[in-house]
Amino acid sequence: MKKYGHFFKSDLRRAVTEKGFVLAMLLIMAVFLNSFRLYVRKDGSMSTFEIIVNAMALSGFGPFAAVFPAMGYSSMFCQEFNSGYIRMITTRMSYKRFMLVRLISVGLSGGLTVGVPFAVYYALAYVTGYHGLPDNGMLDGMVAGYYLEHYGDLFVIWFKILLGFLFGVMFSVLSLIFAALAVNRYVAMLAPFIIYETLWALLPLKLNYLNPIYLLRGDDVDSYVLSALMELIYIIFLIIIAWFVMKKRISEE
Repeated sequence: MKKYGHFFKSDLRRAVTEKGFVLAMLLIMAVFLNSFRLYVRKDGSMSTFEIIVNAMALSGFGPFAAVFPAMGYSSMFCQEFNSGYIRMITTRMSYKRFMLVRLISVGLSGGLTVGVPFAVYYALAYVTGYHGLPDNGMLDGMVAGYYLEHYGDLFVIWFKILLGFLFGVMFSVLSLIFAALAVNRYVAMLAPFIIYETLWALLPLKLNYLNPIYLLRGDDVDSYVLSALMELIYIIFLIIIAWFVMKKRISEE
């Protein structure tokens, strides 16, 4: 068991130090901070929630959100398969253990890719804006207004960080599926974005609880709990697919 624990730690360390992972986080932070610079009043006249919404609505992050989790560790499968690294690893441990460790590493790194920048920016919004409901009535009749009124800003912030983290897990695992299918890192990076954009374009608004871009925000679905639940369902579904696709690809070694 010790060597498996060592492999997991090593794999996770590689995942969170991989240059694509670091670059993706830095790019998200740059997008959010630029939005903060351009669209946020610094005189304390904006609520924390308004500052958060500005980052999602005006920064241009939303339409490209699926690109960032796919920039990290998921595409490493292509390099490792082509180099014979996977064959070497699976001679030392069962392919099932390897796939389990890789799914966890990819999922965590994808979740952190989105979750960490969200946490940093939302912390900035919390200390910059005033707390509670926005004065402009933008949340009248919306569930976000209920959350803010009854549970406070921190509840909303933590839930939004969770939604971002789960979104990152979801699209990093989807990227891993294409990495195993095509063994091409460019396909692994671009295919999740194409699926993301296709769902956004084709799904009707009444099915917004199936649309990842709305699940990421939670506000449009009008239920943070439902948004998180749907992301979890997607993740479970994708993990099952990834397991069988990786198994098939590894068996061809």
